[in-house]
Amino acid sequence: MLPFSHILDFDESQLQEVERRREQRYVPGRPFRLQATIDVDGEPRIAQIMDLSPGGAGLKVFGPSYQRGTEAKLHLMVDDVWLEFRCRIAHVRAMTAGSRLGLTACFADFAEKKAYLQLLQPVAIGSVFRPVPADDIRQLDPGLHKLVFSGRPGAELNVWCQGDAYGPPQSFLWQLDDYLVRGALGGEEMQIFSSKFMVVPSKKNPGPSFRKLSPKIREEIRRLFQWTMLNLSKEVPAEIRTFLQGFKQ
Repeated sequence: MLPFSHILDFDESQLQEVERRREQRYVPGRPFRLQATIDVDGEPRIAQIMDLSPGGAGLKVFGPSYQRGTEAKLHLMVDDVWLEFRCRIAHVRAMTAGSRLGLTACFADFAEKKAYLQLLQPVAIGSVFRPVPADDIRQLDPGLHKLVFSGRPGAELNVWCQGDAYGPPQSFLWQLDDYLVRGALGGEEMQIFSSKFMVVPSKKNPGPSFRKLSPKIREEIRRLFQWTMLNLSKEVPAEIRTFLQGFKQ
């Protein structure tokens, strides 16, 4: 099952850049309720996800240890999304309680790999956001202080706080490639756009405007935003993380 059927689309020829980063590991945020089960010889065991990478995963499991080189199946589930693929236990490290495993993914086909890489995106995007230096940010809104967080190319998070950098957050704008999500304190729902649906400015409407998205595309952008916010690193202040994670619709 693909986590995203209408966005985050790519084909096999576009995997090269991802494959170059096979060893880069990302730690899921605690609020992101991604569950894992490892199955060896038909005996499933619940596991704690320590990190994820394009080429596999790091798990912590309790109970008897496994042998290096053992074939297994990894099951991942979050919300209504469920994935399963074969893997090989590449590393085993004994711990006081249980063991730490390093898994190498053995995808059966491109569809399995695509589904996993889509699921990885919110973790990879959210966990690498870092604050942009204050001297590099233009402050244009009286009474508000703008903070900017950047990470992977094409991803940016802007947050406007009341008064100064330590004031309560009031609004935000998140952009990932073509997707934009905007929200404000007290707003009934987020504004969700795609630059692919931008309307050409006219005398009647000189500013930027966007055509309405289909419900399915809007829902997938909303899910991508929400999952990404649940994986924000601690480089983003706790009050801002709480503010952003409160937006659901």
